[in-house]
Amino acid sequence: MATAHTATDTIPSLPQALTSVLDAGQAAEADFEALSRAILRDTGMTTRLLAAANSPFYYRGSPCRTIDRALFSLGLDTVRSLALTAAIQQLFGRYQPKRTSALRIIWRRALTTAMLGQVLASLTRHPRPEDAYLAGLLVDLGKLMRLATDEARYWPLLEASADARELVSREQETYGQHHAELAVEHLDRWGLDGFVTDAVRFHLEPTAQVRDAHHLVKIVHLASFLGHEPPDAIGDPALAAAHDLFGLNDGLTRELRNRIEEDVERVAGSLGIELDAGPEAAKEAAPHPDQVAREALGMRVRDLTELERLTGALRASRTPREHCLAAQRTLFLTLGVDHSLVFLTDADGASVSAWLGEEDEPDFTLPLLPGRSLVTDTLLDREMRQHELDGETPTPVVDQQLFRLCGGEVIWAFPLLADANSSPAGVLILGLDRKRAQTLEPRTGFVQALAREIARALCTPQSDPSEQAHTDDTTQERIRETLHEAGNPLSIIQNYLGVLNTKLGDGHEASHELALIKEEIDRVGRILLRLKEPDQAADGPPSTLNRLVQDVADIVDRSLCRTRGIRLELDLAPGDPPLSVPSDHVRQILTNLLKNAAEALQSGGVIRLQTRDPESFNGTSVVALVVADDGPGLPPGVRAAHYRPVESDKGEGHAGLGLSIVRRLADEIGAHIQCDSGREGTQFEIRLPHREAETGALGAGQG
Repeated sequence: MATAHTATDTIPSLPQALTSVLDAGQAAEADFEALSRAILRDTGMTTRLLAAANSPFYYRGSPCRTIDRALFSLGLDTVRSLALTAAIQQLFGRYQPKRTSALRIIWRRALTTAMLGQVLASLTRHPRPEDAYLAGLLVDLGKLMRLATDEARYWPLLEASADARELVSREQETYGQHHAELAVEHLDRWGLDGFVTDAVRFHLEPTAQVRDAHHLVKIVHLASFLGHEPPDAIGDPALAAAHDLFGLNDGLTRELRNRIEEDVERVAGSLGIELDAGPEAAKEAAPHPDQVAREALGMRVRDLTELERLTGALRASRTPREHCLAAQRTLFLTLGVDHSLVFLTDADGASVSAWLGEEDEPDFTLPLLPGRSLVTDTLLDREMRQHELDGETPTPVVDQQLFRLCGGEVIWAFPLLADANSSPAGVLILGLDRKRAQTLEPRTGFVQALAREIARALCTPQSDPSEQAHTDDTTQERIRETLHEAGNPLSIIQNYLGVLNTKLGDGHEASHELALIKEEIDRVGRILLRLKEPDQAADGPPSTLNRLVQDVADIVDRSLCRTRGIRLELDLAPGDPPLSVPSDHVRQILTNLLKNAAEALQSGGVIRLQTRDPESFNGTSVVALVVADDGPGLPPGVRAAHYRPVESDKGEGHAGLGLSIVRRLADEIGAHIQCDSGREGTQFEIRLPHREAETGALGAGQG
């Protein structure tokens, strides 16, 4: 997978287009609409964002198939970093001052095809014109990739080919595939909509071959065909294609092509791009003798910029795992390495450990003994190592697992040393294929500098406990204020979205965007819901059931119920029954049940929370917690599943695991759970074990 990002990372852009993106991203009040508009004028930046948003480090459970979704997923800071990195590379890199006219030609054709695709989609009533625009923008992605990675061979092919057919033939002879096939390899990896990918894949096919293809494929085929035609001299084959595919007459086809030409020229003028540079533009200047030095300088400036960004990210990180994630993201954004791993030295200094997920227990713990692993040998020798599986030398199983996890043919291992005299803080592992390893050989100095920054962050002493306690108190107060203040605007936004959706109707073209906005607002609610969950305030976890219920209800009410117009009612036992079981388990059970209830109710619905004083159940003492709602009841499939995981009917982003997790947590603490559900609503009653004599000790020790 590493090569996928690497190929797109070096795709050139016209400097004017990059400047527009930088200006939009750095504006005092940068907005996503202006940034999206600037990005969608350039194939290179569009490609970088889609690659990053669909990488393992920013993936949110479903592919990012539009620039708007990618912007939401990455966030403004990451987009700015990508644009700045591209600009620095562009300024000092290999495309200064070589084949700029080729870039202008490709840029013009891509934008023309994208705009034609969008107009044709609207004209022929395709439901998502933005898909046609995106596919049109990406039809020449393969050309840019080849220019970026093999200019010496590819430029003569471009120059010598009279038309697209001849270029395809020459590409097949030289590379074994044409540029559309190359582009599709990467689009498939990003998980773009299959028909968008097909539109790029088949846009070069003869018109007769796409006559019965999907609507989007035909649109992009015609848009590409017309985009390669001069607007004042459209050939008969292109006019025939417009008639055969969509029944467009010659006059309308010419009008559309001329209108788009004017739009492209208007965009080019706003960016300061000279589309007609004169006949001398075809004769490119020979590479400048200082070109290699400029490229090296550009790479160095880029590395320094990324190191500075990493330093800032490390300062903002609080835990060793956050330090590791910051480093892995930097490796991805700068070098295209999407398979890396960090081993950290354990407190006793006798072993190193690595975590692959969010669990507390490490997935690997290796004793610091020579010959046991490439990881331990790197740390003990205090020097960078390169490893390959040759099939002949016996390799420890743990190292074979690392090769599999890193997805590489070559593993680079760097000791994490803050300075020459410090003790190693761990080992940084990179998984690469052989070609990528060879390409990155000159960049080992940058990776070593990155390893030093990680080590320094890991070795920085923690703050004084009393200062940390004061900070925690302040943070908790800010969290409470945030939860209180965030409820009202979220509720107002949700209400206005509902009104707007009603006015527009379900079939309106903006319904998709409204659903996306609602999804992101719901995500904000879930983030607020999690703010208090990991750690309680400084006075320890709740020692009574009422206090825990009050805490969770307060958060759920502000972040989920009020934003949906749902009323949350409390009926708490006067005796305030103590907690005799782990509070985190009860908190998660209650959170899942409340979240399920809120998502099942319409505006005006009611959720009731009740606690009861200790009582006897099957001969044992229990305290009861009841969650009831007046919704439509559980779906039959959920009731029949008896708490087993099911396919969720809540749409994308819901795994159908909520009740399964509730049952598992209840079993772990010995609680009994009963569910009654029908057309008048759903009620869950959880009977928690009650052990009066152990209350004090357990209540103080759990959480």
